[in-house]
Amino acid sequence: MSGRLVRVGLGGLIASGKSSLAAALASNVELQEAIGGAVEHVDADALLRTARSTDVSLRDAILAVVPDARRADGSLDSALLAARAFADPAVMHRLEDLQWPVVRQAISEASRDAQARGVRLLLVEAIALGRSGLAEELDGSLSLHVDEAVRRDRFASRGGNEEDFQVRNAAQAGIAAEMAGIGAIRIDGSGPLPETVHAASLVLRRLCLQGESTD
Repeated sequence: MSGRLVRVGLGGLIASGKSSLAAALASNVELQEAIGGAVEHVDADALLRTARSTDVSLRDAILAVVPDARRADGSLDSALLAARAFADPAVMHRLEDLQWPVVRQAISEASRDAQARGVRLLLVEAIALGRSGLAEELDGSLSLHVDEAVRRDRFASRGGNEEDFQVRNAAQAGIAAEMAGIGAIRIDGSGPLPETVHAASLVLRRLCLQGESTD
């Protein structure tokens, strides 16, 4: 069996459970055995948070778009930044133009490291797999679909309020169409996590093993 690293995007709307699913897949021994190697997970949001805290030029460019996101110590107020972006599509698009190239570079570096360590499958968690340009660099994508009522309850359970959910949910209204446009494979995530893990695992096995000998 080939040891080629396979990179698969994992997208979905707010509170759809992307991180929980990715973590469960990364620790799924049955999946690892089926594809012949380790499964790891990178989160585009986490990479972006790191870049915003360490890359001075990126931080300055972001502050040129949202000047009042600067804290007294010079760092970025991520909560204020997110609020402005979700409330104003123009601000969102300007920030994405600045941030996504940085994220793509970080994921390329993470991929090289994973390949060097013999990782078999790298799950790339990101909401905007389509417009970010990430999907073009991956071997496939999964689109996690969860009923809005379920997502609202999940958002509230982790301390979010209804108004914030509505703003963020509205800002992501075009994501489903974007995911369809890149040919992402739909995974139903409204049920219990083990069911979602099983459904996603079957798809990931096909993506990892297509065109390869299993002898």
